Amino acid sequence: MANLKRIATAACAVALLCGSLSGCGGKTQAIDLKNPEITVMTTAYNVESAQPNSPVVEALQNYLGTKLNFSWIPSSGYGEKVTAAMGSGEYPMVMLITEKSSSVIQNSRGGTFWEIGSKLKNYTNLSKANEVVLNNISIDGKIYGIYRARTLGRNGMTIRKDWLDNLGMQEPTTIDELYNVLKAFKERDPDGNGQNDTFGMIMTTATSTFDNLAIWFGAPNKWGVAEDGTLQPAHLTDEYFEAVKFVKKLYDEKLINQDFATYDGAKWDEQFLSGKAGVIIDVADRARRIAGNIASVNPKAVVDVLGYVKKDANSKPATLPTSGYAGYFVFPKKALPSEKDLEFVLNVMDKANDQEALNLMNYGIKGRHYELDNEGYAVITSDTTLTKEFADLNQFATGIIETQLKKKYTTTVAETVDKVYKDNENYVVANPAEPLVSDTYSRKGPQLDSIITSANTKFIVGQISEAEYKAELERWKTQGGDDYIKEINEAYKAISKK
Repeated sequence: MANLKRIATAACAVALLCGSLSGCGGKTQAIDLKNPEITVMTTAYNVESAQPNSPVVEALQNYLGTKLNFSWIPSSGYGEKVTAAMGSGEYPMVMLITEKSSSVIQNSRGGTFWEIGSKLKNYTNLSKANEVVLNNISIDGKIYGIYRARTLGRNGMTIRKDWLDNLGMQEPTTIDELYNVLKAFKERDPDGNGQNDTFGMIMTTATSTFDNLAIWFGAPNKWGVAEDGTLQPAHLTDEYFEAVKFVKKLYDEKLINQDFATYDGAKWDEQFLSGKAGVIIDVADRARRIAGNIASVNPKAVVDVLGYVKKDANSKPATLPTSGYAGYFVFPKKALPSEKDLEFVLNVMDKANDQEALNLMNYGIKGRHYELDNEGYAVITSDTTLTKEFADLNQFATGIIETQLKKKYTTTVAETVDKVYKDNENYVVANPAEPLVSDTYSRKGPQLDSIITSANTKFIVGQISEAEYKAELERWKTQGGDDYIKEINEAYKAISKK
């Protein structure tokens, strides 16, 4: 997998950096191996992306052994460009897909893109791709692209370590211990100001806090495999409802903010920074940001981060993963008409995962764009004229192989976050239905999801009884849920036979 990464990254970077996609579609020819050139379309986040004459682009091309012709598309309108390409049939050799839309699914099934899953094992870097993430990008069990890696084990708990110390408590390791901490943060004056002005945990309209808790209680990640081998939605499991009842208990005892159902996620950090609450369950890197911001508000505050708590002392750890990717690169057959063309590009993508290529795409050229400090960390130039020379090149990097060169963090907790990421990956709960497609859900997904989230909230705040909650689950089934379950299981069965 490492080699595939290098090749994929390199090929894409070269193609994208060298200019427009003129010639990417229409009359395509096999790659000239004596003078290879690869066309790449990917996202751009800067006003001016790296240009073909950039010394970084030139260095990357030399390393990868091919010219890279980049088409940089602003991220805000990127999906429209992908739709336009599929409509016209004019493609680059390497094209980033940012979402599995119905048209992407149809084109994949229809043979527009090469299926590459069986080939990844042939490449040093690409063969190291994470199986969970590959499953997440797959369609009907088939892999059509190389993903751009993002942190898989990203979720965790941000907590006021100094409050724990003030109360003589340890960081929680189980659900019961978490409850005791939240209760103590409300009732035992953790900040020592003599006021009853704190509570345990901040929740918002975002569902990530509950989603993590459900996994810790043993619920599946959206879908789980039942005893009879069929797939079952998470919200129909006992473990899921245990998590709902736990949050209700927190609400009833005022251990969480009473306005959580309307509290804007954009204000998530505010009550933590102001010393009102001491726990947030969301992405672990929130602790990194909070630690950097709280120093100016309360220099004595100590922020720490945990990856998870277990259901009880006898339970195994379980963590809620992200999808693990930010889009994936596909390889259209019209632009790459032969297996030889595809193999050349995959080799480039593989080589683009070598450390030298990764350093170029993420940091530029040593001595020009960055230097190394005494500890070996990269110190990047602040000269915008120079940073333009590698701007957006990281959007071509797949990141299947991790970049060894790092920037130094300013806080200790920031380093702990990286450790949490790595540890969490050992315990991620994969969603077996991630690659499966349901026509019913594609039409009714928002309405179906709303029934469950609304029922959860109403039960937690006491607006409906347990019997009424269960009635909402039945309503979910009649409103399309039964069809959704049937279609997912039909797709799951079809894949299982392959």
